[in-house]
This record gives sequence, C-alpha cells and structure tokens, in this order.
Amino acid sequence: MATRKVIAICQSGGEFVSNKDGSLSYNGGEAYAIDIDQQTSLSDFKSEIAEMFNCNVNTMIIKYFLPGNKKTLITVSKDKDLQRMVSFLGDASTVDVFVMSEEGAARNISNMPGSRSSRTTVSEAIVPVVAPVDVIADAAQSIEQVEMDVANEAPANSICSGANDDKHYKAALQWENTITGVDQRFNSFAEFREALHKYSIAHGFAYRYKKNDSHRVTVKYFQNGLKKSLSEVFEKCYHSYCLRHLAEKLNKDLKGQFSHEARRFMINDFYAAAHAPKLETFDRSIENIKGISPEAYNWVIQSEPEHWANAFFNGARYNHLTSNFGQQFYSWVSEAHELPITQMIDVLRGKMMEAIYTRREESNQWMTKLTPSKEEIIQKETSVARSFQVLLSQGNTNTFEVRGESVDIVDIDHWDCSCKGWQLTGLPCCHAIAVFECIGRSPYDYCSRYFTVDNYRLTYAETIHPVPNVDRPVQGESLAITVTPPPTKRPPGRPKMKQVESIDIIKRQLQCSKCKGLGHNRKTCKLS
Repeated sequence: MATRKVIAICQSGGEFVSNKDGSLSYNGGEAYAIDIDQQTSLSDFKSEIAEMFNCNVNTMIIKYFLPGNKKTLITVSKDKDLQRMVSFLGDASTVDVFVMSEEGAARNISNMPGSRSSRTTVSEAIVPVVAPVDVIADAAQSIEQVEMDVANEAPANSICSGANDDKHYKAALQWENTITGVDQRFNSFAEFREALHKYSIAHGFAYRYKKNDSHRVTVKYFQNGLKKSLSEVFEKCYHSYCLRHLAEKLNKDLKGQFSHEARRFMINDFYAAAHAPKLETFDRSIENIKGISPEAYNWVIQSEPEHWANAFFNGARYNHLTSNFGQQFYSWVSEAHELPITQMIDVLRGKMMEAIYTRREESNQWMTKLTPSKEEIIQKETSVARSFQVLLSQGNTNTFEVRGESVDIVDIDHWDCSCKGWQLTGLPCCHAIAVFECIGRSPYDYCSRYFTVDNYRLTYAETIHPVPNVDRPVQGESLAITVTPPPTKRPPGRPKMKQVESIDIIKRQLQCSKCKGLGHNRKTCKLS
C-alpha cells in the first residue's frame, strides 16, 4: 500500500495577527510547497525548508495548526511530532506550516495587549539545544546561570488555550512542579526550556527569552499577580487604568503602520471614547477608530474598557483618568536617588513636611465652602443652569425633567442625572443645579464631601516633625558606616527627554490661515 503524501505549504517572513473570535491569521511573507509523508524525517524536512528560504536549520522553528483549530499553534521539534502532524490531518491533502527563527518568533508576538497571538506564541519560541550542560537554577552562578526576572505589572494571560479540556487540565496538574526553585539541576538547556514551557502552562503565565544560547538562558515572565492582588487587598474597590499610559502604548504600537496624521486622529478618538459618559458616545468614537484601522479598534476593545472608559467604569474616579497626581512625589524621588539611603529618606520627609505646611496655610485663607477649583466649576455650571426649564415628573416629587439643548432627567435622591456628569465628577451638573434653584435647595449640599474646604484642611492637619540627628549618630553609639547607593553608569546614546505627555498626542496640526485647509501653511498654499 502506497504511503499517503501530504502537501506542506511552508510560509515564512509574515506575522500572526489575532481576529475577533480569538483565532490567528498569518499575513505576508513567502510560501513554498513540499510533499511529505509519514516516512519523512524532520532533519530532511528542515534542510529542504532551509534551502528554500535561505535560513539557518539550527535556529529554525516549525509550527502548524490542528484541523479546525486556528487558535493554538503546535510546535514540531522531533520526528514523532512531524509524523503526528501528518496523521492528524485525516483526509486533508494540505497543511499550512509556519517557519520562523527563534528571534523572529519573539518579534512575532502581537503588540495588541491581551491579543490571542501574544498568549499563544510568546512561550513557544523554543529551539532545542543538544549540547549537554549541567544547568543550575541559581541566580548566583555566572556562566551556567538561569535568571527569571518577574514583571508583575505586565498583564498577560495563560498560554494554555485548551485549559477547559480534561486532557490539558490533567497535564497541567502534572506540570505544576517541573520547576521547584533554587539549586534545581537540569541535564541540558533543552531540558530546562521544556520544563519551563510546561511550568508556564500549569501556572498560567507567559514568558519571553531575553538571552538564549548554549551558555546562558535568561527569561522574563509575566503574571497577573498585581491585578489579582488588588482585588484581594482592596475589596469592593475598582481598579482604574491610567489613560495617558494606555494612549502612549497605543500610539507606540501604531508607529510604522500609519502616518502621524492618522495616528493623531485615532489617539484623539481614543481620548474621546474614554471621556464619553454614555455608551452611544463611546461606540461612536471607537467606530471612528475602526474606520481607520480595524487592528487599532481590536486593540481598544481588548484593552479592558471597563477599567478606563467612563461609560463602563463602575467606581468613582471624580474625573481623574490619569495617574499624574503622583508626579510631584516621583520627581522628588528622582532628584534624591543618588543620596545615601538615610539622607534620601530625610529629603523626602522634608519635602512632604514643606508641602503639608504650605497647603495647610493656603487653605486657612479660603473663605468658600468648596476648594477654589471646585468652587469655580460650581459657579460655571450655575451660570449655564439659568437658561434651563425645569418640569416636575408626575407621581414623583424627587425626579425632574430639565429642558435645554437636550432633555435630561434628574433624580435628586440618588444624586443622578441622565447626562452622567454628576456621577462622574462628584459635583452637581448644570441640570441638577437648575433643579436646586427651582426648588430652593443649595447645590453645596449635594457635592462630594471630598471637595469641601473642611476635609481639605483635615487632610493636612497633622504635622511631620523634624528629625535633628539624621546626619550624625546619637550620643553613646558607635560611628556607623555610611551606606551609599550602588554606582550607576550612564547608558549609551542620548538621554531621553522627560515628557509629561506624548509628543505625538499633543502636537497640533498645521492649518493654513488663507484657505483654512489642513497640512500646510499660507506660504505653501496652492491658492497663493
């Protein structure tokens, strides 16, 4: 009986992108066809591929999809894997085979956060190394060292896409202890890589090789530790993402794919989507992004809008969508980081002591019920409210209809307005103030207590006392050795400029003063 031949469509040079349903597509690159069967050896298969694509056999990675499953990539690393690939095809006569180098596999990870491809390919960039080396999982070793740098702040999900399947679940249980910790020994780097791959599936994290050769393996892996811990430590609280950092990440991922103008439009729509108080306004903004780039639209949808968009966020952020409020403290730390530890702590203590005193003295001069910035907002909303018409809803003495440019419903018992401005800011919106003026109530009774001058003064009521002996030992104690910071080397290249906002986000567009057109000025205008 003749051995059944299968045509392997070998593709290389492209990249994987994730679709809406979580499946993967391979775009770009070149493709060649090779006929294989159950008798074909992996070495012969690799040699023929290397000749076609002019690549290195030793750093080659071969992957394929199982029939009917475009979500999980299967790695071919030995002859038995190649034979299984042929047998798994059933009646199919062709199979798509994806060829990449180890470096290419690492680069092929999608930049879209939470995308399927980043979970599927990140930990499978494994090239078997046959050189037997006594690998010691001990960070104190020099040459034969395995390092694992934890990065809890980077969100990543488990690469085990079939975790719901009983077979995968049982396998994951068996792999939980493939890595036990310091002083564990492996016979080769290949054995360690295989153990790490299984360990990552069992414990649900993704990882990336920072250094991977025959002398040393350095791995950086990502967990959801911080995200999980927040919900455990701060119960019944909501986790908000910094909008500025998200926008900068999106802008960075879009570079090289779109012009500055296209990126500027998408970033502006991203900010508009975040600030949108209602679902329909949010949808309108992200549809504008989709019209320019479906990939950027998927990026936004997969970035968990419930943590940053006003239309979905369930907690109270009081209109703070970024983490810039900590910028002053961060600048203090950066200025004092070269000092010995005791002096650095004392500098920070002095800065905080000065800030508390200054704000306490300033607040003692305020004569309003709210802080100056919030008082200004209330006055502006009151001016707008004077032009509105207020109607009492039938059968409910606490719900009102307010008519102006739009028709909004105000419920004063629940501090709620259909415009969502009251809920988002903690201050009554113009519609609510119109109701208060109509029924003779004070809007100050419906402001968040955090904005009152009394609470502001309570925040800075306590005093940080001076510490006189920070630079000299207490009498009777022996002279201690001064502990200085570790020496720092200047990194290569030009130092990065400190930026509050991304330049690409805040840069204004050029506009012609003659024809009012965009993208040119009066001097280069065609109408001149």
